[in-house]
Amino acid sequence: MEYTLKQTTNRKSPKSKLFLVFLFIPLAFILLQYLYPKIFQENTESTEEQIDTSTEEIIPEPPKEEPIEVKEIFQDIDGQLSYIAIDTRYETKTNLPIVIYSHGSTYSVTSNPDNQLLKDLKLYGNAFVKKGYIFAASNQHGDNWGNSYAIEDTRKLIEYIQSNFTSSKEIYLVGFSMGGLPTLNFAAKYPQNIVKIALLAPTSYATSWNSERVSAIRNIPIKIWHGNKDVNVPYSMTTSLIARLKAYDKEVVLETIDGVGHWDVDTERIDDVLTYFQTTE
Repeated sequence: MEYTLKQTTNRKSPKSKLFLVFLFIPLAFILLQYLYPKIFQENTESTEEQIDTSTEEIIPEPPKEEPIEVKEIFQDIDGQLSYIAIDTRYETKTNLPIVIYSHGSTYSVTSNPDNQLLKDLKLYGNAFVKKGYIFAASNQHGDNWGNSYAIEDTRKLIEYIQSNFTSSKEIYLVGFSMGGLPTLNFAAKYPQNIVKIALLAPTSYATSWNSERVSAIRNIPIKIWHGNKDVNVPYSMTTSLIARLKAYDKEVVLETIDGVGHWDVDTERIDDVLTYFQTTE
């Protein structure tokens, strides 16, 4: 018996092909939905970055301020040498407040670079001028102990500065050691335009203050720095002064420096005095 073998081929039927087409279309659609948002987002972000970059505002840097240089002047004022420190560009400045420093005993204002007082004045001058002040100190007749000559020396120094430089009427006073006497005595006689007073381990005579004198300085803020181990000008001298002034309704701020003697309450307190002067009450 003979069998006829039919040759089979690997060709798919039309129905099979159609099935594959219908299967591919949904898969392609799903894949497109997944990929398209990412592509669109990347293109959008890229475009936004280009726009932001192209429209970014360029802000110029502010001009840098030139550093302040200190000009030092030694001026004889009615027979008393005075030291004045001021901004070298003072001619372009206006309303510079004045700081007057009264020195301690055994010192005198001199142009000798080896003089300790001058070294101290340079430190003060450099610090205050760079903060916008005119700094000055008169010889005040040397060891004056607050006498009338020293008071007038201070007045003449202020008048000289106001006549020759573009200063304001504002006066700040600093007194160290013996310098506390001419500082307070000047304030009692010429209280006008004095903004604040800073006293550093000051000599003071509490009993010299009566109702009339206290009334003259009542509205002037005063702050004292004094070490409680001071053997040159006793700390008790300051506490007695404060008690005396308080009896006449004048308050004084005291900063007690614990364990410190006399000679560490001067240039060491420059920053404190500056902060005090610049703080609005």
